[in-house]
Amino acid sequence: MEETIKSNVISLKFIIGLLVFILFLHILALINYWYWVYLWFDMPMHFLGGFWVAMAASALIFNLQFPISKESINQKFSRLTVVILSFVALIGVFWEFFEFFYDVLISSRGYSEFLQLGAADTLSDLFFDLLGGLTFLIIYRFFNKKRN
Repeated sequence: MEETIKSNVISLKFIIGLLVFILFLHILALINYWYWVYLWFDMPMHFLGGFWVAMAASALIFNLQFPISKESINQKFSRLTVVILSFVALIGVFWEFFEFFYDVLISSRGYSEFLQLGAADTLSDLFFDLLGGLTFLIIYRFFNKKRN
């Protein structure tokens, strides 16, 4: 069953606003040591990050037809889901590399002392990135069906 995908209704203002909110929370967390006091705090941050990346990816696809055109998705929601979740996973992996290299090359505390807390932390971060992206897709599909 083919399902048509309407063009993106997400405004650029909302995308930028959510990014500013996430960055504001991240700065507050660094200043107040929330990542170290509340070890669970990075979970909602990764969730919000995954949500934002999925939203930005959908805006790129529908508004700029980047990295693929709307026609190549062939108007199927399942293909859009795979593309967006793949993009979320890619950005999540890049973020984990950033955390690792920050710990190894920049941090004076060394590996496993600052951002990287081990394989379980990395997998948890990637899980919450993908969960945020999937949540965006579910909300997007709900509102897209309601509009039809």
